Amino acid sequence: MKKIIIIGAGGHGQVVADALLLMEGAEPVAFLDENPAVIDKKVLGIPVPGGNSSLSDIEHDGVVIALGSNSLRKRIFTELTEAGETLFTVIHPSAVISPSVKIGAGCMILAGAVINTGAEIKDNTIINTNSTIEHHNVIGPHSHIGPGSTLGGEVTVGEESMVGIGATVLPRVKIGNNAMLGAGSTANRRIADGVTAAGMPAKKLKIQR
Repeated sequence: MKKIIIIGAGGHGQVVADALLLMEGAEPVAFLDENPAVIDKKVLGIPVPGGNSSLSDIEHDGVVIALGSNSLRKRIFTELTEAGETLFTVIHPSAVISPSVKIGAGCMILAGAVINTGAEIKDNTIINTNSTIEHHNVIGPHSHIGPGSTLGGEVTVGEESMVGIGATVLPRVKIGNNAMLGAGSTANRRIADGVTAAGMPAKKLKIQR
């Protein structure tokens, strides 16, 4: 039985813990969280002994970074990888995944997700509840495909990007790095690097800075 530490005891971390509890051959042994309100308590019956600095004090075989922020997840992933930690991929038993799919380290594939033939899910990516990743998609590292979203065939999503809840990406559309597609939106053309787009069809938003 592999002993897994979950970084992040918030809502997303608890969803990941539920999936991990249902997996065979692995068990969550601790949450780590910087929030003092949960330290030295239990969440879902799993202890929260401290923040990330407590990692070396706990016997474990792998770590999963259950944080919604792509940038924060990327930073911690890089730090843990450089420290020689094993990043564990959590796959909910109800997910439907083609045998030809390639899945990187530290991913979270949650309940009801469907990933079809020839797709590639790169490191540290969240494929959230009931999302559909159609054939030959490439989902870049440290990205987040939101609950109920649908990506048509041959879609590409860049590094550290977000596809919002219930969004749709039409076949062969490319979404750049550090881009965001708003909840409920439909992308029918390329979204460039660093762009936030929303609507039906999705258009670039003017963001006040």
